[in-house]
Amino acid sequence: MPSNDYHHHASEEQRKRKIQRIILEIIISVLLIIPAIVVPIYLKEIITKKILAEVKLQPDSTGFKNWLDPPITTTRSYYLFNITNPIDIATDPKSATIKFTDTPPYVYNVKTRKTNVEWANDNGEINYAVERLFTRHETRFNSSSVNDTGCFVDLLRASSRTQFQNKPTQAFYDTTGYNPFYHRNAVEQLEGFDSDLFQKIREKMIGPNTDMSGLIYRQNGSRLYNVSITTGKRTSYISIQIVEYSNEKEKKD
Repeated sequence: MPSNDYHHHASEEQRKRKIQRIILEIIISVLLIIPAIVVPIYLKEIITKKILAEVKLQPDSTGFKNWLDPPITTTRSYYLFNITNPIDIATDPKSATIKFTDTPPYVYNVKTRKTNVEWANDNGEINYAVERLFTRHETRFNSSSVNDTGCFVDLLRASSRTQFQNKPTQAFYDTTGYNPFYHRNAVEQLEGFDSDLFQKIREKMIGPNTDMSGLIYRQNGSRLYNVSITTGKRTSYISIQIVEYSNEKEKKD
């Protein structure tokens, strides 16, 4: 083969190989780009459907179970104000200044959950009540604090006092007693205690847990409110709308 023909043949072969390499690179690039575009969209749809299926409020769904009893517990600290000069106040109320110290914190776990759940309208509406449960914190509630005592404001007596004029009538003292200060257990003020005054006004109290008085006792296990909601039936999003709301502590006729 003449040299010119050889060089021409070699150049032609190189050109063909170069074109083949370019075509191969284009094909590989396309094969890599298409999954990079299609797969995320496909995965997004799959993940979105799976998430919506999990969190959708429907019977026996994972989302419903977690919504019903959320795995979240709130920690709350309560303080009481201990009056340190009750005798001075009772002896000379016009000139005496109230002196008090706050107690150490009484720490409780507060868990909120839904109860009395009823499904309606082909599982498109939920009727339920919300209640709180109080328990002593496992480590931050000092076990020795159950023996704490002090002179605390008698909320029952203060409430009764507001029903009278500046100078209470004899009926006020007959109902609440003459001593405005009582030396009592601190934790009982939160978790529940009984007294003669409480028994006298117990029948007038509204709501659950009327066997004793106490800030936490009165709330523990009681329903905060009753509510009805509708859940969206579309799969692309979740919609919740409050239909009805009522508080069980609202005064009834």
